[in-house]
Amino acid sequence: DDPANVGWTKPTGSMRGNGFAWGQLSHLLAWVLQVTGLEPAKVSCTMTFSEASGADLNDAAVFRCVCGASISLTGSGAVPGNAHEDVGGDGGENHPHAGKHVSVRVFGDDGSLVYEGDDQDPSSGDLVLLRRDGGRETVKEFLFENYEAEGTGPESVQAFLGACRGLAPGPPGVDAAVGLDVVRCISGMYDSAVDHGGAQIPLA
Repeated sequence: DDPANVGWTKPTGSMRGNGFAWGQLSHLLAWVLQVTGLEPAKVSCTMTFSEASGADLNDAAVFRCVCGASISLTGSGAVPGNAHEDVGGDGGENHPHAGKHVSVRVFGDDGSLVYEGDDQDPSSGDLVLLRRDGGRETVKEFLFENYEAEGTGPESVQAFLGACRGLAPGPPGVDAAVGLDVVRCISGMYDSAVDHGGAQIPLA
């Protein structure tokens, strides 16, 4: 929440708002839309804003999807500490929960998909699929998000470079259509929270 960090706190161009929704919730929302295939149509949202920077720090939104399903999305950028800093030279032990703590629950006709953990620590959580027929599948030490800056970089960078070199495509990632839906959703969150008092509005 540093006012000097304008790239994360101040909107530019035609951008609608700036803060935690654009900076972090966009990642989670892209994951949810990619995994579920849902298409949000309406949103209602409330936000609290920083007195120091004007950025949104705490967000709560409910999306109504075309198929009738709903998505409940909440997040806060008010966790103490810095996930990118080694505080006190102890490997981050002074702020062990400064990274993104992710909690996902997807409920469907055939069962549920559950993940909870720190996105920077694969050992913190498993991805579990529970089926109504009694089946259970577990991905141990699930890596929710990879933004490794060392070596060959994350899968997204590898896929981009591979496409530039004309190589066979790797595992499917978030495509342009999902990216556009994320932009529509987050822009709508700001519209609902700022201009409509949190009321439900259609997504543009």
